[in-house]
Amino acid sequence: MALICILLFSHMTWLFLCHRIDVMMIMVLNSEGRLRDAYERLKKRGVPLASNQVNYSLIYRAPEENGVKAACDELGITLIAYSPIAQGVLTGKYKPENPPSGPRSRIYTPEFLTKLQPLLNRIQAIGDNYGKTPTQVVLNWLIAQDNVVPIPGAKTAEQAKEFVGALGWSLSNEEINELRSLASEINPVVGFPVEKL
Repeated sequence: MALICILLFSHMTWLFLCHRIDVMMIMVLNSEGRLRDAYERLKKRGVPLASNQVNYSLIYRAPEENGVKAACDELGITLIAYSPIAQGVLTGKYKPENPPSGPRSRIYTPEFLTKLQPLLNRIQAIGDNYGKTPTQVVLNWLIAQDNVVPIPGAKTAEQAKEFVGALGWSLSNEEINELRSLASEINPVVGFPVEKL
C-alpha cells in the first residue's frame, strides 16, 4: 500500500523504491541497533545508507548517548541534525519570563529556561568574541562534531543569511568542550514522541 501511494505521487522520482527496499525500515533510525540493521539490509541490496536525519543539538544529544552518532561515524553515514537550534531556544530569544508558546512550552518551561541561562550567557560571550550570533555559535558547535550537517529551518531571508555565518570559522577545542560541559549540567531536553518510535 505504501509503495502504491508513493508511486501515485511521482512514479518517476520514486521508481527506485520498486526494488523492494523496505520503506518502513528506513523511516525511524533513532537507535544504534536500528541504524546498523538498516545499513546491513541496504548493503545486501547494493544500496548505500548515506545519511541519517535525527534531532540533535547542544541541548539534545541523544544521538551521542544512544550510539547513533558513533555508529554513523563508524559506518561513514552523515548525521543530519534537525532542530539544531532547539526550535529557537538556543538563540536566546526565549527567557523564563517569556517562554515559547504552543507545544514547545511543554518542553521549554520557565524552569528549564532558568537552568539554561548560564549556557546561553556563555554562547553569547563566545559569539561576541568572534562577532557571531548565538545561532551561528551553536551551529558551528554542531559542525565541529565531525560528520554532522545541521539543517536549521529559515523562515526569512535574514535567518538564512545568519545561518551562513556559521561557516568559515571554528570554535576552539576549549570552547567546544566548555559548551558541552555547560550543557551537560542541564537536565537533558525530553524528546518529542516521535523520538520514542
